[in-house]
Amino acid sequence: MKKTLPSTLVVTSLFPVLLMADSDIPAEIAPMVVTSDAPDYVKDNLAGSVDEISKEEIQIQQVTNVMELFTRVPGVYLARYNQGIVDSEIGIRGFSAEGTTPHAATLIDGIPSNTHSGFSEMNQLFPADISNIDVYKGNSDPRYGLFNIAGNYNIETRSDIGREVTVTAGSYNEKQVQAYAGEQTGDLRHNYFFGYRDADGYRDNEKTEKYSASGRWFYDFNDDTSLGFIARFSGIDADAAGFLDRDVAKTHPTRSAGYAAQDGGEKHTNSFSLHFDHAFSDSLDWSLKSYFNHYERERWVRFKQDTALQNRNDEEDHYGFITTLSWEINPEWKVQWGADVQKQEVLEQRFGTVGFQRERDRSAVNRDRHYDFVSYGSYIQISNSPVDWLSWNAAMRADRLRGEYWDKDLNSISKNERNIYDFGTIVQPKLNVFIYPTDDVTVFFNYGQSFQHPVGKNAYTAGDTSARDVSMNDGWELGSKWEALSTLALSLSYWEQRASDEYIQLVDGSFSNVGKTLRQGVDVGFSWQANMQTTVWGNVSKIESEIQTPGATDGNQLIGVPDYTASVGVNYQLTPKLMWQTTLDSQSGSYVNSANEGRKFGKYNLVNTSLNYDAGWGDINFRVNNLFNEYYEYVYDWGTDGTDTIHSPGNGVNASLSVSYRFK
Repeated sequence: MKKTLPSTLVVTSLFPVLLMADSDIPAEIAPMVVTSDAPDYVKDNLAGSVDEISKEEIQIQQVTNVMELFTRVPGVYLARYNQGIVDSEIGIRGFSAEGTTPHAATLIDGIPSNTHSGFSEMNQLFPADISNIDVYKGNSDPRYGLFNIAGNYNIETRSDIGREVTVTAGSYNEKQVQAYAGEQTGDLRHNYFFGYRDADGYRDNEKTEKYSASGRWFYDFNDDTSLGFIARFSGIDADAAGFLDRDVAKTHPTRSAGYAAQDGGEKHTNSFSLHFDHAFSDSLDWSLKSYFNHYERERWVRFKQDTALQNRNDEEDHYGFITTLSWEINPEWKVQWGADVQKQEVLEQRFGTVGFQRERDRSAVNRDRHYDFVSYGSYIQISNSPVDWLSWNAAMRADRLRGEYWDKDLNSISKNERNIYDFGTIVQPKLNVFIYPTDDVTVFFNYGQSFQHPVGKNAYTAGDTSARDVSMNDGWELGSKWEALSTLALSLSYWEQRASDEYIQLVDGSFSNVGKTLRQGVDVGFSWQANMQTTVWGNVSKIESEIQTPGATDGNQLIGVPDYTASVGVNYQLTPKLMWQTTLDSQSGSYVNSANEGRKFGKYNLVNTSLNYDAGWGDINFRVNNLFNEYYEYVYDWGTDGTDTIHSPGNGVNASLSVSYRFK
């Protein structure tokens, strides 16, 4: 990116201030996607860098994969593995969506929902169980420590009153049912959800079964105090089509290689959490959450003809609590304090196989690792609105890491024990500034530091524990949101993020230190109410990333980061009851090796369209995905120069019909 671009964009982001200084047009700044009311913290402290997706928009999309909902958000992109229980992952702010650098904290109802390695576990949910999603991009949110490197995803499950059932039938013999019930019995609010999906898949050997069942029980003791409990059980049993050679994938994308006939696996997730809220007064609120998450995954995988079938078993127990205390000193000043503790007990195993059975010989155990990992974090934040046109907040967060690791010697029954490196106290300053020159314009600036820690075996040492530091990430963003007309909203921002000693995860689970990295980009969005029947919206993000450590890869782009991502959509009300929606999701290709050898892979332009009919008693939705049957794929480089790639084609054209019935 040219050196003049940052200064140009700074001026551009301030342009609406100059243009609208004398405007009398009343307007309200709105995000670039259909939104619901955000939590107070988001509106008051992070609004400039947050995009929200509402329940209404989620229902219209009728997706089968929760991560596909995020395509509406500027700067979010997907890696679509299509490998059974390893289905897809999302990325933001120039970090790979492939999980090579875990970079975003995932929270469901405020509860951390990342695995030890940082992968999101949001696919335990069904779309009809989601109330709204907040996507925060940047470094200035002090609430979270672990994996809050480039931002976070906050998903709230439903707690509204009502009952409905949604039944879906579609291509690839898809059958899905989602049922929700929300009741109020005296002072007790209780909500229940059940979802089940069964589909054969676009490719051979791709059958999937998924279920999720959950309940929420929240009791209001009085206007000031409530206690809640949430329980969720989910599971996926899926075959995996495996990977194909490049030519076969292109000409026969529905095939599965014969050597992948046994690929597949199971994943189970159980989550339990307690939520206590109490208002000591009108100005002092306290919140306490405690939780237990259990993740269990067993996978059988063979990547190529000349590799052996491997059995991978992972089990994780996560415990923790999160507490916040908010004090509104007066209308101008607020203080918030927060603290959290997270403990992870992890078992990570890899076995050789004979047929479809684990080998009993000890020498066939490729990995048998046990981790105890604990993080402690706390922050203090001060917020101030000295005048009507200015507000700001500043925070300081500190985290510490503790833990032990041991693995069984592969040739004996002895154990190899290690302690975690002493990373010290990891201090991270945060700042958000908002300027409101008119009712129509918001200019925002944020700055923050966040940290990336090595995960798995790489976080532990048998020798000097003080020999390693975490990778620190410095990021800032300047942008504006502008209601140019009562029917037209615009947003523009420029951002940068620099990392020191960044770790990249390799295919065998180990990490490589690529050193200093730079990411920078532009996010643009708009929403236009063209007339009473038509709404047009869109977003585009330009992203650049590079390694800046002198060496063989200095100046190269990072793996799996697209140059751009974009979404454009049209909603047209054909009749008062019938709405037509069409979207285009576009993403450029990216390099698949650090040397940037070979071509870029992963580019796509996918068109989806749907009709949604409001029948009064519910909705009828007909949807076609990948309308023009475009070929797209996920690609992994088994070598280092782009000549030994393996390919996983994405879904071709497919359709579904969903009927939702709302009980009176």
